[in-house]
Amino acid sequence: MKFPDPAYGEIEISEPVLLEVIMSNPVQRLKGLNQYGSWQFILPKVKSSRFEHSLGVCFLLKSLEASVEEQTAGLLHDISHTAFSHVVDYLYRQIERQEHHESLFQQMFMNSQLPRIAQANGMKPEIFLEMGNFSLLDRPLPDLCADRLDYFFRDSVLLGVCTREQIHNFLKYLTKEENEIMVVDTMAAKKMALAYMECSKKLWASPTHAASHKIMADAIRHAMISRVVSKEDFFLTDHELCSKMRSSGNTEVTTRLDMMNPRFFAVHSPQKYDFFVKAKPICIDPKVLHTGAVSRLSEIDPEYKGRMEGFVSRVSQGYYVKVFPGEKSWSEKYLFK
Repeated sequence: MKFPDPAYGEIEISEPVLLEVIMSNPVQRLKGLNQYGSWQFILPKVKSSRFEHSLGVCFLLKSLEASVEEQTAGLLHDISHTAFSHVVDYLYRQIERQEHHESLFQQMFMNSQLPRIAQANGMKPEIFLEMGNFSLLDRPLPDLCADRLDYFFRDSVLLGVCTREQIHNFLKYLTKEENEIMVVDTMAAKKMALAYMECSKKLWASPTHAASHKIMADAIRHAMISRVVSKEDFFLTDHELCSKMRSSGNTEVTTRLDMMNPRFFAVHSPQKYDFFVKAKPICIDPKVLHTGAVSRLSEIDPEYKGRMEGFVSRVSQGYYVKVFPGEKSWSEKYLFK
């Protein structure tokens, strides 16, 4: 089966068990979850679903000669994401960890046909309950892993940070060493790391991204307080949850939803701000095969080390954000009295 992809051009998956997993209900549900949470309303042209991301992760793992089990894990790693993805981390104030969905994985996995599919194909279901079993798929920051690389590759193309040709070039310099993903060229590692940092600045750790996620989380919180939605609704698709919230007619909810539009943006403004919000400072520091040894890019390149540490330090302090939702009266009248 072939799938078009913005980063790789085309993804082909032919292994029968992988195709069966792709057709399972938990993986198919990911088609309704936008990768970008509230950002989908602010920058509609940036479109990628958790389903497409999971296919990309599986593709990267296959290119690194990972086992079929690990490729399967790549398809499954996001099945427990809730509607609007990491917005739920702002709802439960887990902004800097962003791991709430991981606590839901066992429930989602075990209450589906996935354990049966695993057993029928000679795999132990319990191995998928801990993604730490798969070191090519998932590693802590600042390491490279297939999950981290795929969202970077596709986001960098969609944001205009990298071209598809540059992504293909990056792939040429990746290697598997001691069951980790490393880079075989220092210059390629630095270009990759700087492009990743640029994506972080533009999207993942930007004031606009953090502010929009907080406002969307506040909308969900008010919907829960008024019993418009429940925790079970988090497992709906983005569209289904948003429609349910809008149909409530609750202005505390709908006003915040209305703010999520292409005119919305936020800036860090300590002197005049609407609220304070934290963001997750994410950068990579790839391991590089350098002069016969393995070293972090930051150990080889002091200039990159300084830029990385400076960025992480700035973002870690959080943002005093001034919000510009398109019509200032929305924020002044309803939210920031």
